[in-house]
Amino acid sequence: MLVTIAMPAYDEAPNLERVATEALDALASSGADGELFIVDDGSTDGTSVIADRLASRDPRVRVAHHAMNRGFSGAMTTSLREARGDWVFLVPADGQIQMSDLGRFLAARADADIVVGVRAFRADHTGRAVLSRAFHMIAKTLFPLPLAEFSSTFLFRRAIVDAMPIRSRPSGASFLPEVLYRAKVRGGRFVQLTIAPRPRMGGRAKGARIGGALRTLTELVRLAPLVRWDEFRYARRARASAAIASRSAR
Repeated sequence: MLVTIAMPAYDEAPNLERVATEALDALASSGADGELFIVDDGSTDGTSVIADRLASRDPRVRVAHHAMNRGFSGAMTTSLREARGDWVFLVPADGQIQMSDLGRFLAARADADIVVGVRAFRADHTGRAVLSRAFHMIAKTLFPLPLAEFSSTFLFRRAIVDAMPIRSRPSGASFLPEVLYRAKVRGGRFVQLTIAPRPRMGGRAKGARIGGALRTLTELVRLAPLVRWDEFRYARRARASAAIASRSAR
């Protein structure tokens, strides 16, 4: 299977059916063999029922249910760990990303292990935009990355993520900085692609909360030394393996 469109969804009943239909149309238009993988993150508003109905109607749709809400990092971990495609197109269920961009992301993958969507502008209200800028500033200080942003949408080569340990706790939003930093240290290739976001179709945003922002900040500070130590040990093991292989080849 070439591509999984992975769609975390928490209380997205007003949006899910429309966004899922767009995703399936984009998959068909791209000509790629693939699936839509909906990760229902403990929803209580009917999202679970809608997701199961979509799966019963179309064999390309698969659903995973979390018994309780696991937060951004928890939903994204399931999205990437349980995807079946060689490439994973990670997108939100709120309708802000145009699913027709899938074709552009797939075209850009020839020179990349991760294609990063960079918004041409923000459609968010001021408070959310301020929190997003603060998140990016802090995350890029703790996890230096050559990226304009990393909170929109992505196309991942699944193999590069499968090889990584993930230390992010579910409740924060540290998953993407961790994965992207590990990929950079391991020699992953990045391509950035400009995308035009849309306003949320319906429902309410989940990220613009001070409590969540503080949890994410705490988690980023906790993670930084652990991830750097992991990657130091990974590099040391890789050098040792290369040295053994070199000696064996003589």
